[in-house]
Amino acid sequence: MSYDDNKIRRRKVSSTNSVSRPLPREKGYERNKEVNTINREKSKEKRYFDDYEIEDRYNQEYRSKRSRVSKTRVEKNKKRRLKLIKAMLVSMLSLLVIVSTVGLGLVFLVTKDSPPVTKELIHSSYVTNNTVSINDIPVNLKNAIVSIEDERFYKHNGVDIISLTRSVLNNLLTDTTQGGSTIDMQVSKNLLTNEDKTIQRKIRDIYNAIQMNKVMSKDEILEAYLNNIYLGRSSYGVEQGSKAYFGKSVSDLSLAQSAMLIGITNNPARYKEHREAKKRQETVLYKMNELGYITDIEYKKALREEIPFVSEIGR
Repeated sequence: MSYDDNKIRRRKVSSTNSVSRPLPREKGYERNKEVNTINREKSKEKRYFDDYEIEDRYNQEYRSKRSRVSKTRVEKNKKRRLKLIKAMLVSMLSLLVIVSTVGLGLVFLVTKDSPPVTKELIHSSYVTNNTVSINDIPVNLKNAIVSIEDERFYKHNGVDIISLTRSVLNNLLTDTTQGGSTIDMQVSKNLLTNEDKTIQRKIRDIYNAIQMNKVMSKDEILEAYLNNIYLGRSSYGVEQGSKAYFGKSVSDLSLAQSAMLIGITNNPARYKEHREAKKRQETVLYKMNELGYITDIEYKKALREEIPFVSEIGR
């Protein structure tokens, strides 16, 4: 093969294997440039979405792992709380059993020598003979004493757990004292026990109040209370008190007078003076209105009513 032949052959091979790329001035160059640009953009987008997919898959796996860890922690904390609650409940139940046992034992010791509570025992213990039937006592006076002294009187069986608990907490947590006695318990204190401020006396009053509700109606208990409360000026019971302060029988008292007479029972030494009694009367009337025993009109009218004491008339 001659040199010229070999040269011709290389030219043919070179011409066959080369990629045809149009020159800038040739036809198709701009089109080819645009295609290449689009291909590069697609390539970039593909790499971007590939990277995003990888990142998203990683994030999903991370969140899934974190969620599993979080659920595990929540379950552990939940189990821990349940164990703590169970332990507290068991402790409280054990304490309640112990307190109840001790309480029952103490009640038995305190009340074992107490006479059974009967109507006859209550009536034989009255401190005055100037009594009046519950049917002759004005409804407003009965509502006044219930409103200011024992608003759940007709609902409990001698002991108001809400009032007693509030009283205990108040006495333990503050420097002030607050009574939790019901009307039933006050009947026991006035007629069956004494004024001693001891736990033993309180237990006897609670026991007597519960027994009282088994043998007496609420009206009978209220009658015993109203006929024996001290109202100052040497007066026991609402009949004597009404005559001492207003010069009339209790059955003739108005709403304003009934509220004032009942207000005196809280502290006779203080409220036997008319000015102080008037302040207390306003509190009693407000409570009666709040509990729905009197209307707004009756409340305002009673506040405006002039009700001087007998001792002040003619001054």
